[in-house]
Amino acid sequence: MAALAILALGASDFDAWAVEHAKHYSSPAVSAAARRTFAANEQVIAELNRLEMGSAVYGHTRFSDLSPAQFVTEYLARMPPDAPATTMPPRAVQELVDAPDNFDWRIQGAVTPVRDQGSCGSCWAFSAVQNVESISFLANRKEGTADGPTPLAVEQVLECDGTDEACYGGWMQSAFEYVVSAGGLAAEATYPYDNAGHTICLANQTFNATCGDGICDDPPLTNYCELRCHDKRIAKAATISSWHNLPMDEEQIKSFVATTGPVSVALDAGGPLGALLPWLQFYHHGVAHPRHCSTTNLDHGVLITGYGVDGSKPYWSVKNSWGAKWGESGYFRIARGSGVCGINTKACTSVV
Repeated sequence: MAALAILALGASDFDAWAVEHAKHYSSPAVSAAARRTFAANEQVIAELNRLEMGSAVYGHTRFSDLSPAQFVTEYLARMPPDAPATTMPPRAVQELVDAPDNFDWRIQGAVTPVRDQGSCGSCWAFSAVQNVESISFLANRKEGTADGPTPLAVEQVLECDGTDEACYGGWMQSAFEYVVSAGGLAAEATYPYDNAGHTICLANQTFNATCGDGICDDPPLTNYCELRCHDKRIAKAATISSWHNLPMDEEQIKSFVATTGPVSVALDAGGPLGALLPWLQFYHHGVAHPRHCSTTNLDHGVLITGYGVDGSKPYWSVKNSWGAKWGESGYFRIARGSGVCGINTKACTSVV
């Protein structure tokens, strides 16, 4: 209770929050609207804390000047109704007999630093690319070297994947399909993530006078774009040969994580009705177990890097793409073993 009280006391100070998060608004009217939204979100935060079934604590974050609906639109993905089926049966994973209680690939130096997707629904691409980073590194690492995995080009996937829809959503599985067909991914240093203030020309759209190279349906209506795929002109830093969907059994997912590498997963971060109680928007720390979230309405792609037990609460350690200052240094923990928020339903991995 003390932690909650401390958060509540600090949460009421919009001006201090704005300074902490370097918020600058274009006019007094915009600032006043942000202040009202900030105040309204205190009720959402209080409800999340009241309904939490784990040990997670919710409070104001960098997203507190966004209403839940705005947050869902800007930061979560519009995932198609179902993920692509794998071209092979789900990989059989044997349950670990002597698995450690706690394991995380970060400790093994096999995970890249946390990045920030910005106001683009590119979480699915970050999830897939970060899986490739770790799986490729683990398959090719040399004994005695201290080098970690090379950050790879999320922007390449956004611009060149002809199945998915860049900042408007997609699936990790079809991102893997693209990486196989493209012959690999470039390093992020040579194909940087740089879509802020720009419009990506979607690879799966053809130009017409009404909507240009963007999406013609809802949302959005676009008649101009400027960032085009140029993957064929840049050397590839990592390749994969195929990909697998994993079983929904969380003990088997745990076994795969401990023996093979991080796993791409999707979950419901928007809460009931898609934007009513977006628990991840206000997550601070602890093992999250929201009372109300869906196992089918998935809207956020992330990366499981490990697992553990906090007291009596088994959890997954999950890498997010909202910057290292969010959550637990860019990560969050979520209850493991009961399919919370659908985290076990779309687990998948690339194969080298």
